[in-house]
Amino acid sequence: MTLDTFLTSRTDARPSIDILQPADPFLEAAGESLRRRIFITESTGAGPLCLRPEFTIPLCLARKGEKAGRFAYRGTVFRQGRGEFQQAGLEDLGHAASAERDAQAVRDMAGALAACGLTDITITLGDQAIFERVVAALSLPDGIAARLSRAFGDDASVATQIKALTKPRATGSTEADRLAQAGDAAALEAHIAALMEQAGLPPTAGRRAADIAARAIARAQEAQFTLTAQQGETLRAFLALDTPLSEAGDALAQFADQGGLALGDTLNQFRERASALDGLTVRYRASFGRKLEYYTGVVFEAEAGGQTVAGGGRYDRLCTLLGYDEPTPAVGFSLDLERAEKAGGTP
Repeated sequence: MTLDTFLTSRTDARPSIDILQPADPFLEAAGESLRRRIFITESTGAGPLCLRPEFTIPLCLARKGEKAGRFAYRGTVFRQGRGEFQQAGLEDLGHAASAERDAQAVRDMAGALAACGLTDITITLGDQAIFERVVAALSLPDGIAARLSRAFGDDASVATQIKALTKPRATGSTEADRLAQAGDAAALEAHIAALMEQAGLPPTAGRRAADIAARAIARAQEAQFTLTAQQGETLRAFLALDTPLSEAGDALAQFADQGGLALGDTLNQFRERASALDGLTVRYRASFGRKLEYYTGVVFEAEAGGQTVAGGGRYDRLCTLLGYDEPTPAVGFSLDLERAEKAGGTP
């Protein structure tokens, strides 16, 4: 079975995706760091355009307002540093998130690689939702929890943040700083209002004094927060987990028991997905993630010939970022056909 035949057998349709795409959706969903990796051009009246850097975002845009389905693609993508290369994949849009659909995406990735002639592959799986549940169970300040979640998948960044959070940090010395650190909202609001009046700013100019005070207190609380030794060790112990997926559920349960953490339904869903992948050789690495904020659950990749040839995950936040009226569950994967060929495949 060829790759095209395999993808067709697993999907409902293969939408046509234009090579030239609006750039803003990519920058808004994937961040400004993407700007250095895509080819952007200006257009008259239509905003910046770019050569198609991948298929997932354009496919989601093309299917906005359409019924749920599974959709395949294959074609050329363009990236700074690599030029143009071939990519293929499958996106499952609009179906309720479930362990079965997650597992099907992983199985279909393996099947697509097998259709290319690559069966000697190594699959690694991580889970954004498990990491976020561990962070939530530690009852960290919202801002710190959000920063750790955004950094998930970047081992160096997460390690740096944990190290920084275990050390006392300098605090401000102004009156506003003192009031913010004390959490005295009423006094801080009055102080800010007086400063605004001295500066000749009317109460309606920009943000209200109360809003500024609330944000200052929240930032002060985050700045003063320090991880306990146990919290730091708990995060490091979680990120060090690396085990066959068949043993990962028990390893996570043992970790949670030792740390006094309640992982609840998130762990149950993890176990259900692992069970659905029984028979497929997969390794769970707790620190494995993707450096994109729209991923919400399972993430996975496959290696062959010493390089990553495919990857994907669940990205339930993406369609909302792209302007969908309703939350839209989504999971999928893509194959780098150039790398697959270098690894000995025939895509």
